Amino acid sequence: MGAYRPQSIASARAIGVLLLVACTTSPAETLEQAWEQAMTTDQTLRAAIERTGAADAMLAGARAERRALLSTGATMTRFDTTPAFDFSGIGVQSQLALFGGQSWLMADARASVPVYTGGRIGAGIDAAAADLDMRESESAALALDVKLDVAERYIAVLRTESALTVANANVASLSAHARDVEDMYRTGQVPRNDSLAATVALVDAEQQALKARGALDVARAAYNRSIGRELDAAVALDAELPPIDPDLTAASVEGLIELALASRNELESIAAAADSLAARSLAAKAATRPQLLFSGGYSYLENDFLNRSDFWSIGLAFQWNLLDSGRSRNASAALSRQAAAARSEQANLQSLIGLAVQEAWLNVEETRERIAVTVGAVSQSEENLRVARDRYRNGEGTNTEVLDAEALWQLSRSNYDSARYDAALARFRLARAVGFL
Repeated sequence: MGAYRPQSIASARAIGVLLLVACTTSPAETLEQAWEQAMTTDQTLRAAIERTGAADAMLAGARAERRALLSTGATMTRFDTTPAFDFSGIGVQSQLALFGGQSWLMADARASVPVYTGGRIGAGIDAAAADLDMRESESAALALDVKLDVAERYIAVLRTESALTVANANVASLSAHARDVEDMYRTGQVPRNDSLAATVALVDAEQQALKARGALDVARAAYNRSIGRELDAAVALDAELPPIDPDLTAASVEGLIELALASRNELESIAAAADSLAARSLAAKAATRPQLLFSGGYSYLENDFLNRSDFWSIGLAFQWNLLDSGRSRNASAALSRQAAAARSEQANLQSLIGLAVQEAWLNVEETRERIAVTVGAVSQSEENLRVARDRYRNGEGTNTEVLDAEALWQLSRSNYDSARYDAALARFRLARAVGFL
């Protein structure tokens, strides 16, 4: 800001002491630390990770369809009267008990392995693998969104802190000016309206400082929420922001668009979704093909009339739905159309990504030029204010000139800060648009 206001030196020193105490008791938090905190606390990201885990389990289940299935069971039945064979129908007055007592036990253990499913299992595995790819890409894209949101909240705090600093400096300067004008009015050097105008300007500056304080409180609460902390937790941030890969800001917009189209997780996610739908379409179509299953097992039948109670068996099950009235065909067609729709959405997303990259790149260029313009305006406005105040004290200028110079200094400093923080945001947004934040 410069030391152009002798009256504010004491205030600046006091502020410096307070900042030094704050820094020794509470180290400033970096943006990298904020990102790390957000990665562990953000609930939407946690939900995405859980969905990814669910997709991984679904893939394991789909692969298990190819392996043997072993099942076992047992049934104990008790009758009110023991069942028996009745031979009276053939003229023999005799009955033969089916088994001893009134209870009957039947047990079974069976293993089955699919032999041929018409591609149904393979398509199901492909669909589950594509679903996992989709969820992983979604999680990666969401992580970048979370990082960008935290960066925006972080920079918003720095911006509002700077705005409050400017507002407080303006109050201090106008306070000093109001005292000077009041002294000059008492000695008859200036009219009463100069003192009134200076007081009104001071009150307005104080109001702006209060608004800046409120905006800072809101920005800090929003930042705390973005990293999963209590809204009213203390916030002390490091003004030094992590660098962005210089190749991003130095590359041409065409090169950045090409890089984004090759790396954006959103494109991978929608491509995986299309692959999943296509695989499910094949699985639905496979239901119209023959299904062959090999099985073998062991059975135990408690009885008194067979030569034995336990049996081993093997079997080959065959099923072919010759007519399902178009169920499988229409289900397959519907999934195929959905896959085609996803491909169209992918093409549209490619265009939107290209537009986003170009917009972000232009913003980087614009803010770079704004900084170059505004940095000079700050020093010029400081000199203008110094000259205006000296002229007024010497009776050569007017109070209006001083107040206008104060407003110009505040405007130039605000424009410079806006350009700086807009430039930082533009770089982060460009990195996110390319997919490398």
